[in-house]
Amino acid sequence: MNTVELLSFALKNTLDILDGVTSDLTQEQADWQPPGTAMSIGTLYWHMMSGTDHVVHGWGLGQPPLSQSAGWEEKVVRSSEPAEEGDHSATVREVCIDLPAMHDYARAVSDAAQSWLGSLRVQDLERELETPLGELNVGQMLETFVVWHISAHSGEISALKGCQGARGYPF
Repeated sequence: MNTVELLSFALKNTLDILDGVTSDLTQEQADWQPPGTAMSIGTLYWHMMSGTDHVVHGWGLGQPPLSQSAGWEEKVVRSSEPAEEGDHSATVREVCIDLPAMHDYARAVSDAAQSWLGSLRVQDLERELETPLGELNVGQMLETFVVWHISAHSGEISALKGCQGARGYPF
């Protein structure tokens, strides 16, 4: 197994777990605002998939993300409170999504991510990119900003479902 195959396996596994965690969500569960500063499930779901969209299309393919080019943001985001200049975290916490549209968007982003990764060769993973964490190669960027990011937030969604009395992980 080479590095591309390993990343492809990890991405498929991560996306399958996310699908298992989100497939039985209700709109009420997605909209529920937990106490404190935690994000709602809907906000987390949008955050992780729009982030993956930006990584794959923007950083990976040099194209506009599907959220813009295919109009997914208008289809998915029902409302978003603008934050003060520079306070991205407050804006992210205020996103409300349309859950059926979000599922469709997540599938489109998942398919695009898997297709792009499947097109790469091992040497393509060595290309250096400037990221918010500094310079990373494509392989490191995929592991950090896609595989790890989705896995971490899938755990949060699972826990937030549990806080609402629902089953989180499907296993």
